[in-house]
Amino acid sequence: MRVIRPIISLAIFLVYCGTSSAADEFPLRAKYKDVPVISTSALYQAYDKAVIVDVRSRFEYDVVHMQNAKLNPVSTVLFTSRLQKLRPMQSEKKLVFYCNGHTCSKSYKAARKAIKAGYKNVYAYDAGIFAWIKAHPEKGTLLNKTPVALEKIIQKQQLQQHLLRYKEFIDKAKRGDAVVIDIRDPIQRHVKLPLKSRNIHLDKLKSKLIVGLWKDKDIYIYDAVGKQVRWLQYYLELHGYKNYYFLQNGASSASEFVARQ
Repeated sequence: MRVIRPIISLAIFLVYCGTSSAADEFPLRAKYKDVPVISTSALYQAYDKAVIVDVRSRFEYDVVHMQNAKLNPVSTVLFTSRLQKLRPMQSEKKLVFYCNGHTCSKSYKAARKAIKAGYKNVYAYDAGIFAWIKAHPEKGTLLNKTPVALEKIIQKQQLQQHLLRYKEFIDKAKRGDAVVIDIRDPIQRHVKLPLKSRNIHLDKLKSKLIVGLWKDKDIYIYDAVGKQVRWLQYYLELHGYKNYYFLQNGASSASEFVARQ
């Protein structure tokens, strides 16, 4: 028994460490325990036969997506009805949903909706799009180009170089020659910023950037919580914009700033 106990204790320790590591890497799995997940290697094996669905927005999809993925945003009311066109309910093919990664809940929500609707063989690929294209750039599309050029992926520090805290953003954006753009959806505009902003949806803004509008100006852009601007940055960089700035944490930072005063 003196020999067995240390071995058992070691086994329990290793199991605990493995579980803890998985929980840290995929923090939302505990909340969505009912949703089956699929790994990068397993998805690669099933890739050619599986039905893969990107459940993010059209704008995110246009920036980067899996080569074979079909777009069906989980946020739309037509999500479930559109699934039938992508994979008949009676089909045995794997139905795999993905979004942006470990802290994005959209893939879990999409899988849960599909299961509730009666679909079988449903999975969430919760590692996300960037894990996929880094592992298999030949099966990804970045800005309409396949394979993905990994050096074109915008790193975290590149985004941070263009982020401004609330006060600095407001002070600089108030300058007379600055172009200030609010890319929030109308329902998100309940938080008002003390700025004269142009309300421009992402899709319309993209077309303006492509033709080089405001290229010689300082551009200040904000969204609701600071997540949409990361996708917009790809188009700004692609079309040669240099003097652009984002509001860190988006318009939500206004209440945080006021609370600190």
